Amino acid sequence: METMIRRYAQLSIARGCGFGALAIATVMVGSASNLSLFLRSGGFATLLMCFILLIMAARADHVPVKRTEVWIMLPKENRPPVEVAAPLIARARKDYLLRFAYVAAIVASVELGLDLALSVGRLA
Repeated sequence: METMIRRYAQLSIARGCGFGALAIATVMVGSASNLSLFLRSGGFATLLMCFILLIMAARADHVPVKRTEVWIMLPKENRPPVEVAAPLIARARKDYLLRFAYVAAIVASVELGLDLALSVGRLA
């Protein structure tokens, strides 16, 4: 049961992050005429996504289990009682939210680091 919950939690969080990444990529393509602006807009937008994921992870224990996408994705015949599912779903969601926030932080730091290197290179 726990592996199924974790798999659905990963799928749910990855899907949401995928939509966020699509929005960030759209903003970046819109500013592609200026490389520095391209990297900076992507870096700050990805950093914003990282902060949103961290806030969601901090509040994962307070979300009613029946309002989560993981609960909806579980087949009705395999759903455990709410008292059992609540801590399992909250923990799985929190783990994957933190994992994706970590990846977003790395991507944001690479984008902003490249922008910094590009800006410093122009000054020299």
